[in-house]
Amino acid sequence: MGMSASQARLLSLQARQSNLEYQGQQINQERTILSQQCTALYNSLLAMSVPTPPSTSDFTTVKYTGENGATTYSFDASSVKPGSDGTYCLTLGTTEYGASLNKNNGYVTTQEGTEKVSGSVVTSGTYTTSGEATEVHLGYEASTAEPAEGERFMKKVPGANYEVGQKVYIKDGNQFTQVEMTEEMKAGDVYTLATSGYDAANGDSAIGNEITTTVPGTPTAKLIAKDALSKFFVIEGDYIRKSTEDDFVQVNTNPAEYELKDGVQYLYKDGTTTSTYSFEPADDQNQVLIAGKTPYTLSDALAKGVINETEYQGYVNAINNAALKSSTAGGSTDYYGPEDFYLYVDDNQNIHFALISDVNDGSGAAVTYDYTSNGEYTKNTEYDYTQLEFDPSSGRITSITIPTTYDADGKPLTYTTIDVQAETETDTVAYEDAYAQYEYEQYLYDKKQQEINAKTSIIQAEDRNLELKLQRLDNERTQITTEIEAVQKVIDENIESSYKTFSG
Repeated sequence: MGMSASQARLLSLQARQSNLEYQGQQINQERTILSQQCTALYNSLLAMSVPTPPSTSDFTTVKYTGENGATTYSFDASSVKPGSDGTYCLTLGTTEYGASLNKNNGYVTTQEGTEKVSGSVVTSGTYTTSGEATEVHLGYEASTAEPAEGERFMKKVPGANYEVGQKVYIKDGNQFTQVEMTEEMKAGDVYTLATSGYDAANGDSAIGNEITTTVPGTPTAKLIAKDALSKFFVIEGDYIRKSTEDDFVQVNTNPAEYELKDGVQYLYKDGTTTSTYSFEPADDQNQVLIAGKTPYTLSDALAKGVINETEYQGYVNAINNAALKSSTAGGSTDYYGPEDFYLYVDDNQNIHFALISDVNDGSGAAVTYDYTSNGEYTKNTEYDYTQLEFDPSSGRITSITIPTTYDADGKPLTYTTIDVQAETETDTVAYEDAYAQYEYEQYLYDKKQQEINAKTSIIQAEDRNLELKLQRLDNERTQITTEIEAVQKVIDENIESSYKTFSG
């Protein structure tokens, strides 16, 4: 190899060597980034908290019960608080019967939107019965066949033989039409039914099928039973509202029956989807629906005719009787009142209740409560100046002494002592709810862990590919280094040979 060729080859190899070293640096940089991503995923995995299943002990309480005559008292440890003069303040529950709210099992959905109602649009002019229809005789079809003996046919006679207003027939195309005789028709011929004297040359004609038409009866307004009024909604522009008795005309009292008012447009909820209207509110603002239905406060429901005054008072009493506890931020116990509930009406016109706080908490679900007219509920009464006796071995309460009469200053005058028994109770519904929440959190944890593992596997596979690529570059660099050394040796030998030639 000549000197110039060797030099060119050396430069080429050195350039390739530099390029390989640059590629190796780039690959190392990429592997560093992948390592940082893998570390970040690992740190996020470490930051995740493993869900802990609920313990039944967390939902177990010691409940005390005792009897005083016909009255049964009950309370738990959370009902006991420090009271006055070294005594206790005790909230006692007594079993009562009457109107109350009962909590349902499960949840209903809550979502933003506007309730839609479908049905047929009707008015007083369209919500009617058609009346009894009648068949009206129009005439007969003409026939080319000769009538048999005694069979009816159309006989052509002078119109002058008949008085104005009498029923006669005229030939209209291929049929005979019955009309009333007029003065003008007397100047010509008409036809009348006959059974003898048939004369085809006279213009007489056989007849075929009778021609009739059905005349509908006179429409009359449909009567609506009081229980069926709930199927009607009043249309106001693009929105509708529930109807009230004032939106109808009462025509009977026993039984109560109604008709639609003139000038009012209704949507009759008959199971069809002929028309769909937004229900509430009357503007374009969405609201939170309960099971797809419009919620009302009790006062709004009364004002809009969803419930009447008697129902309103019954629901207020039921909510107060239920004495549902509300834990406040201060740790004390309060009770939900009528203003804390929404009511809504389902498709079967049944009324249900849900806490406003549940509906508006953004969870997408709410617990529902149903009205019970004669259910069992616990009435809670707070007693101050209560004395307690404890079992030294178990620490549990064995008896309570509550005031029964008070003086003018509110100080107890007399007391009653009630022996109580302790029982351990587990709130299975709350435990099952908590366990369902744990399973959901465990699912999210497993899903997140799987996502992290999948991303880590992808990063590791990419890193292995880069490592193989780096090894190939390193092998090529080793070969090039060896070749550079060989070319450099050839150049050195050429230089040495040249100097010896010129020096000789």
